Amino acid sequence: PLLHGESVIMVIRTFLPITHKIPMSIRSLFLTALITIFGGSIVGCSTPQGPPLYVAAQEINATLYEGLDRLAPGDTLEVKFSYASEFNQSITVQSDGRCSFVGLGPLLAGGLLPEELQDKLQELYGVMLEGRDSTLSVILTLQAPRTVFVMGEVEAPGEITLAAGVELTLLQALAMAGGPEKRTSWLGNALLVRFDPVSKLQSSWVIDIREEHWGRGRTVMLQAYDVLYVPNTRIDDAGLFLDSWIRRMIPFPYFTDLFIPR
Repeated sequence: PLLHGESVIMVIRTFLPITHKIPMSIRSLFLTALITIFGGSIVGCSTPQGPPLYVAAQEINATLYEGLDRLAPGDTLEVKFSYASEFNQSITVQSDGRCSFVGLGPLLAGGLLPEELQDKLQELYGVMLEGRDSTLSVILTLQAPRTVFVMGEVEAPGEITLAAGVELTLLQALAMAGGPEKRTSWLGNALLVRFDPVSKLQSSWVIDIREEHWGRGRTVMLQAYDVLYVPNTRIDDAGLFLDSWIRRMIPFPYFTDLFIPR
């Protein structure tokens, strides 16, 4: 392409502020010329930007976190003491990841393994009980549903619940979100963002998930809290821009109907 799609939009943005000084007939011809000359380059920039699904799968699947028993909002716990039963309690992890424990108040539990929380409580209750045996156990009695998120140019963006013990592939999540928007989705530039609950860091990959790569070799597996984003095509982005800026500057709406995608 002659120019990258973003460069085309930058050119148009540069000239828009000065077009009010140009007679309307010339202004219309000028804007139409820009659309006509550079429109093809915008379309050409919707080519795939990431490796095919089956190529990216090995690297992405290597980051899967197996410890999905880390505590999260909605999980229900039982704290049982061996010799201080008055402190036995059933607690639900709140939306901020905290739990309010008898005698201790709110403590952060989200992101911890049950054993890690158990050791923490053992230490704190040991100080509070002043020499009494504070032996206790933390039991995860009910795990709240884990979710992944599908955003962007899909029919039904939002959360998808991960069934306990059932694996979910990227393509299955895409299908559960209603599939891609046929006219506006850029499957060659899909973005997957993954959160590591241990390091507290995020990783991301740009992947080509077009239909021609489905059913070939490995596939990408998802885990809790993954975010899949399917962006607009560059021509769709350009169409939204032209519709918002150029159409409003020309008093003859029919004049740009041929150039602005619907």
